[in-house]
Amino acid sequence: MTDFDYTKLGFKSGLEIHQRLKSHKLFCDCSSDMAKTDFSIEAMRKLRATPGELGKIDIAAAFEAAKEQEFIYHGYKDESCLVEWDEEPPHLINQEALNIAIKIAMLLNCNIVKNIQVMRKTVLDGSNTSGFQRTMLIGTDGFIDTSFGKVGIKYMILEEEAAKNLGEEKGRKVWGLNRLGIPLVEIVTDPDMKNPEQVKEVAEKIGLMLRSTGLVLRGLGTIRQDINVSIKKGDRTEIKGVQDIRLVKKVIDSEIQRQLDLIFKKKKIERTVRSALADGSTKFMRPLPGGARLYPETDHPLIILDNKKLAKIKKELPEPLEKKKARLEKLNISKDLVKQILHSTYLEFFEFLVKNYKNVRPSIIAKLLFSIPKEVEKKLGIIKGEFSEEHFLEILELLDKGRVAKESVLDIMVEVAKGNQISKIWKDYKMLSDSEIKKKVEEIKKKNKDAPENKIIGIIMGELRGKADAQKILKIVKSK
Repeated sequence: MTDFDYTKLGFKSGLEIHQRLKSHKLFCDCSSDMAKTDFSIEAMRKLRATPGELGKIDIAAAFEAAKEQEFIYHGYKDESCLVEWDEEPPHLINQEALNIAIKIAMLLNCNIVKNIQVMRKTVLDGSNTSGFQRTMLIGTDGFIDTSFGKVGIKYMILEEEAAKNLGEEKGRKVWGLNRLGIPLVEIVTDPDMKNPEQVKEVAEKIGLMLRSTGLVLRGLGTIRQDINVSIKKGDRTEIKGVQDIRLVKKVIDSEIQRQLDLIFKKKKIERTVRSALADGSTKFMRPLPGGARLYPETDHPLIILDNKKLAKIKKELPEPLEKKKARLEKLNISKDLVKQILHSTYLEFFEFLVKNYKNVRPSIIAKLLFSIPKEVEKKLGIIKGEFSEEHFLEILELLDKGRVAKESVLDIMVEVAKGNQISKIWKDYKMLSDSEIKKKVEEIKKKNKDAPENKIIGIIMGELRGKADAQKILKIVKSK
């Protein structure tokens, strides 16, 4: 597929980014861990469409209702309750999740809504037992800076995560209720992006900002992004589930080509929701929803935020991403490693390690977490055991107390990958004292008295590698 002239096409794009928050469920006390695999209860439901606040039935809701589908739901002990089954009204909102959502909106430079109204959003694909999703507007009119200029944040909402699609059983969709109700923020940008590279940059920047707060869940499926695409003479299409950033351009170009083909054939382009496929193409899901699917949640009171509460939350804001990046770069860590740290699940752990192991350079800690595991994999062909945080802590404890040299870390981790315990093998790599180094140097020199100096130094460095600091060895060698 050739590159398009996006300006000439009148290309516009916006993003919708969904991120789960690190807290229990939004309207009950059930866990958000999703650790259970065996369900404790099963039930069947059928959903029907109801008019929204405007008195009309939403087009997407009507489309789903026309299928007359039946759904199977699985409930899990401690991870779902009567709220998820829609047999009990919602409890008062999870204040921790609300505060996290407000912090994220503030980091996106949004105006915070002072009177928050919980709304019901009609959803009839089976992902909610009630036929609606509880959602509320938190912030509006924000922005983020990009290399292409500012991109507006139209609004940010806090809502319930949908149930988990578990497949089909006898023609009925099966849903897991352990995911339903997990707090989720949805960030919606303005259609300010004019080319796929800008879309990619915005997705990466918002994702990085969310992760760097330490307030969101990490792992597969905890963040999702949808891309809205439109061109002149075409219409808006929402493409759901563009998980791989590398596919952004391919997905956008595929949608542009689809619309151009329809324009060429003089066919009407309907506003639709499409699903992204692994090869970058898309498939039809349903018509694009409108405003008719929203109506107030009457089982939850209005949430009123006063200036005192907002001021307190503002004081608790995490360090801005750009400041965090600049601070890490001041630790004499390569830009590549800084990028890896910021994108990784180890960000908070890395900062903890730097704070608590003062005798180990931050660059060594960064290499321990990110570079050396790759070297181990290359050396062994495959890692036969995962490295845990406890492994890193044990090694750093040895480095911090001067018991092993940094040169021995790779060898120690190779042994760990083979299944050996650090407590049993570390003495094989124990640091030599100055007197022991001098003794070894003398022994090696005597054995190789006729060899050139450079060769003798190489032999010494090879034999003592990992048992003493390299600079210390050289200093002792040259002093003789």
